[in-house]
Amino acid sequence: MKDNTLLKISLCCTLLGILVILFIVENSEIPESNISNLTKDNLGTTVSVSGKITRITETPGLLILDLSDSTGKITAIIFKEGNMTLQKNQIVTIEGKLIEYEDKLEIQANILKIRKWT
Repeated sequence: MKDNTLLKISLCCTLLGILVILFIVENSEIPESNISNLTKDNLGTTVSVSGKITRITETPGLLILDLSDSTGKITAIIFKEGNMTLQKNQIVTIEGKLIEYEDKLEIQANILKIRKWT
């Protein structure tokens, strides 16, 4: 085979592989955890929890939410983007990086979804 043909085949295979990886990443979900299952062993990993908002503190660039589920409580930090209308007692799912701040676990949220329970 000519070098030119091998180059084209390898380029096509590389692009196809990248597209498959992007598809897998976009369609994979992080399993939801109970708040009590989050430990310092999980620091730096992306986690997902659902809970009721028990307190909302608003600062110029942040929203600080206290969440609780039937197993425990945790604080979530959300960097404000546009108007966010959250209310106490709403049920939300938060995905984000588990961090430690002042010896307490917190979630630095990337995704916030408002849940509706029927």
